[in-house]
Amino acid sequence: MATNRKELGRGLKYELGALPLLIIAPILITMGFKAIKQQNNYIWLIVGILLAISAIVLGFLGIKIILNAFFEKD
Repeated sequence: MATNRKELGRGLKYELGALPLLIIAPILITMGFKAIKQQNNYIWLIVGILLAISAIVLGFLGIKIILNAFFEKD
């Protein structure tokens, strides 16, 4: 039972792509709530929520690809 290194690398790329989004999204959501209170501006909140959703999707796809690389049946 060997690990498929190509798929493992692909899964790690997805995880590394999700990492900055996990950091940036909460910051933008916080900025968005502050902008709503001050200026009635929803753009930062919308962008932050979209980035958070994309971080979650990329994270789950990366985990799925990594698990398939480890437990692939030949």
